[in-house]
Amino acid sequence: MRRNSSAGFTLLEILIAMSLSIVILVILFAAMRLGYQSQGKGSEREEVTQKIRIVNDRIAWLLRGAYPFSVKRPDLQKFFFDGKSDRVGFVTTSVDSYGKGPEDLAGLKWVSIYADNDGLKIREKVFFLEDVFEDSGGTVYLLDPEVKKIELEYYDVPRKGIEKDGEWVSDWDPDEKNYLPDAVKLKMIFERKGKTEHVPEMIVHLNARNNLNF
Repeated sequence: MRRNSSAGFTLLEILIAMSLSIVILVILFAAMRLGYQSQGKGSEREEVTQKIRIVNDRIAWLLRGAYPFSVKRPDLQKFFFDGKSDRVGFVTTSVDSYGKGPEDLAGLKWVSIYADNDGLKIREKVFFLEDVFEDSGGTVYLLDPEVKKIELEYYDVPRKGIEKDGEWVSDWDPDEKNYLPDAVKLKMIFERKGKTEHVPEMIVHLNARNNLNF
């Protein structure tokens, strides 16, 4: 006689089914976790990209307004553009129309862009003051606390009569040059959640040039 095999599941079959269910659940939870992590990283990356765009736009706006302001007196002859590898100072026409400080009222202002332990900063002063080259006074704004370092270069196109191609230089001495660079190259280094991130370089072409000595 044949035994009846439809009496129900054996204990072994139940254990196998439970094990398979657990494995499937683990796989599903892992996939969900990975999805959430990917979504979080995507949102974080989008936030960083947006932050970089805002900072770049602000700096580019200031640099494009660079104005070839100079002082020529018996006691002082200086061109007001001071470029170093880690900071830059210049007179700009890019002023805040709603600004109430004395720096914005004249239509021109001196700005210096630099980074220290607190982050990326902008110092603003009245443009015609002789102390604008000093790293003190004025009004200081913290543009971004995560920017810990900036690297700058300046594109120098020689004056007429000098047979030499343009070149990138890391220093723009206001006592030696009486004209603006053609462009400024800026690199920023972010520190976010203990990680260092190098931002792709930005090149800003200056709209104004001092043509008096060309």
